[in-house]
Amino acid sequence: MKKTTVVAVLAGVLAASAACGPDDTDGSLPGTGNGSVKKAFVTVTYDISGGTTLKGTTEAAAFVEGEILLHSCARYAEGGSKNGVGIFSMPYMEKSKIEGKTVHLQANVSPYHGPGTYEGNKPLVGVMGSEPGLFIDGEGYSVGFEKEGATSTFTVNKDGSGSWRFTRMLPNSYALKPINGTITWTCGERDL
Repeated sequence: MKKTTVVAVLAGVLAASAACGPDDTDGSLPGTGNGSVKKAFVTVTYDISGGTTLKGTTEAAAFVEGEILLHSCARYAEGGSKNGVGIFSMPYMEKSKIEGKTVHLQANVSPYHGPGTYEGNKPLVGVMGSEPGLFIDGEGYSVGFEKEGATSTFTVNKDGSGSWRFTRMLPNSYALKPINGTITWTCGERDL
């Protein structure tokens, strides 16, 4: 290839690049409209009593099983779909620390039909194939309860906030006692 042909090709590439420069767009990334990428997160408050106690707050990503990254609290509230069925993931953060205790919440609501209240333990399923429940310092508590006095009420709001209130969640060990509690969360967004 001749030197003049190479120069002409490079000039054409540079002209095409200049035509698609930053002056031709608003500088925003898809879905943001303001030049930044947002990430939704939740602030989670635990108030557990019974066989063990736990009171405190932690933070987690707003996560729905099967979704990669949620950019808004409204999107978190919508939930997702797994195998064609609606699903919502309660705030999920592996091994958070509260009061020096390791806490791991792993529960989904499915079928999920959008923001509202879901009663009983039947709509609760585990995360990634696990049993739905809560681990506190490695001790598991399961929502697989059908005992007298056991209750479960899950609520999610359109803004991504919500709560899970339960009584008599059974421990996986006979040496422990059931727990009662309320887990509440608020949702916020921040720039990545």
